[in-house]
Amino acid sequence: MNPTEKLNIIAGARYDNHSEYSDQLSPKLAARYEINEKTALKGSVGYGFKAPDFRQLYFDFTNSAVGYTVLGYNVAVDKLEQLQAQGQILDVVVPLNQLDEPLKAESSIGYNLGITYMKGKWNSEVNFFRNDFTNLIDTRIIARKINGQNVFSYVNFDEIYTQGLEINTNYKMTKNLRLSAGYQLLYAFDKSKEQLVENGEVFARDAQSNQTVAVNKSEYFGLVNRSRHNGNLKMFYEIPEWNTDFNIRLLWRSRYALFDTNGNGLIDSYDSSFIDGYVTSNIAASKEFYKDFRLQIGANNLLNYRDNNIPNLPGIQGFIKLNYNF
Repeated sequence: MNPTEKLNIIAGARYDNHSEYSDQLSPKLAARYEINEKTALKGSVGYGFKAPDFRQLYFDFTNSAVGYTVLGYNVAVDKLEQLQAQGQILDVVVPLNQLDEPLKAESSIGYNLGITYMKGKWNSEVNFFRNDFTNLIDTRIIARKINGQNVFSYVNFDEIYTQGLEINTNYKMTKNLRLSAGYQLLYAFDKSKEQLVENGEVFARDAQSNQTVAVNKSEYFGLVNRSRHNGNLKMFYEIPEWNTDFNIRLLWRSRYALFDTNGNGLIDSYDSSFIDGYVTSNIAASKEFYKDFRLQIGANNLLNYRDNNIPNLPGIQGFIKLNYNF
């Protein structure tokens, strides 16, 4: 719908009729206003709904090379008890009685407001966002293994919000060379935990003074596995006459925490499960031939960053892929 020449409005809705979960209507409204030829404002608001999938309910996977385990929610208790009986578990991070209730469907409402700017070879965007979740489905470490790896599963986080901003920019240096960069500032908190902190009802032990202290708002870090800062820098180069392209990607994330270590039910500055910030570098090249085939070769984590608590970064990982389009 175009009420004016510069204003475009899009409205839509999705209806989910689920046999296991309540029906859900998810409307969405988005608008874009063109300030001038180079600049435009855009905004949206919408509801979301996501039922647990088969992987989140019944997954049972152990990586034989690295040694970590991922368990679906419905099988987590039985499988974890089996691992305990086999002597593979060092300690249980999440009490098993917290996994008794069925995994609930996730619902949310999201707000976005952004501005885009295009001029010649530049294309930039700034976006502010806020998302409020009910029963957020997220991964969580539920136990640690004697081999130094972890057992992961899926849990609900009840009243959650995430908010922040994203900045993305692209610059076409030449006909074949393009650079892009991005940054995200993220605040992710549990509303009930935040209220407890504000009420002065959450405590921790200071390792230096060995005194019990009240956790203040600035010391409440937020949700597990969420970095406050993320950034990326990417380069793409194409050789059309050879049907070939190259890309190099640098990815950075600031520190984050894996689980609560002091037993107060949230992540704070006194926890000891923080992973320091790090940078990874990936490179890839691909070539199309015989029209329907694409060969890709590359390597991830070229800087060889390693941490036993990050199973998807065991070291430098090379790969070769061959795709065929029917």
